[in-house]
Amino acid sequence: MKKILAVFDGLRYSASTIEYAADVAKATDSLLVGVFLRDLTYSRFMYTYSWEIPTQYALDYDRIEKEDEEKMRDIIALFEKTCEDKGVHFKIHGHTGVPLMELLEESAFADLLMIDTRTSFFNVGGQTPSTFLKDLLAESKCPVLIIPDHPEQVKHTVVAYDGSDSSVYAMKMFSYIFPEWKELDTTVVTVNHSASNHIPKNRDVKDLASGHFKNVSFKVLNGKPEKELEKYLKKNGKDAVVVMGSYGRSALSRMFHASISNKILKDVKVPLFITHQ
Repeated sequence: MKKILAVFDGLRYSASTIEYAADVAKATDSLLVGVFLRDLTYSRFMYTYSWEIPTQYALDYDRIEKEDEEKMRDIIALFEKTCEDKGVHFKIHGHTGVPLMELLEESAFADLLMIDTRTSFFNVGGQTPSTFLKDLLAESKCPVLIIPDHPEQVKHTVVAYDGSDSSVYAMKMFSYIFPEWKELDTTVVTVNHSASNHIPKNRDVKDLASGHFKNVSFKVLNGKPEKELEKYLKKNGKDAVVVMGSYGRSALSRMFHASISNKILKDVKVPLFITHQ
């Protein structure tokens, strides 16, 4: 039995995310740990100016705290009911909220972390992904499956392969965590800047992919990776899950992979499995 962390904004109910997480846990016979985040650093204060002197007024802090606690309890109860109805093994972590650092520590003891694109704190300007999600992707100690709004049932897999160790590692980790999906049609997609059909380490990657996926094919695109992959997924990505290497920890790796994954999350809206070594 695997252990999956399903991460939620403890103050915002997302029925589609809870349903999807429970369905994945049931399909993979996993323990689903509901982690309910709460932005404990957010201060509910209003700044006003009276006679040009800045004054800070607390907004009935105790009442708002009580309302938030009740809202979180209600959301947790809905999560529990969904899991019970689907026959999913589950636990709860964070009845009063879990901060990011504690979540990252717990990720070291999980096989997978699931989170939706809207679970974000300090999401200035509605950017996708938020700074919170970027930090989580870069520092998580287990693979992350990012869920879009209203996700569809996965019917095929697209592996973004660029010849890097990170993309190979992501392919292997996906197959280890989701052996139940090895029968799905799987396409390994490579994007070359030049007009070439070359696949990096061609023999090795075909041997590996064929050993992990039963119905695998290979597709080579030409052009800018982020643009061509986005175009391909918009045309062929319905009901797909996309697998790719993560931002990594170097500045260059973050910049390259972020540009691609951001476009997938924002414009294509398919589940994205992302991990780093």
